[in-house]
Amino acid sequence: MNKKFKELAKLAGWTHQVVKIRMRRGKPIELFKDPIKRIHFRFCDLITTHTMRRTAITTLLSLRMDEPSVRKISGHAPGSSEFYRYVQYHQQNLDEKTDLVFEKLQNLS
Repeated sequence: MNKKFKELAKLAGWTHQVVKIRMRRGKPIELFKDPIKRIHFRFCDLITTHTMRRTAITTLLSLRMDEPSVRKISGHAPGSSEFYRYVQYHQQNLDEKTDLVFEKLQNLS
């Protein structure tokens, strides 16, 4: 299934290079598709079914579907700490948009 998602992403033209970083002992380490040639991953190389699942959950929350319904669709148990990562991202996104609107309102006067 992941291979098919990667193929679809490639066909869609999502082939730009992405710098992939992981933390190791508190320090950022750059990862490469080919470490010897230091070739970065393409975006399409990183797409997985889990990426699609996270995207669906975030999209549903952004479109204001209620949390219990999103939980039911995604299979998260009530009180799941993993689910709150998506909620936190959604809240952060709403906060940023609210701040932008507030700035526009301040500039009107």
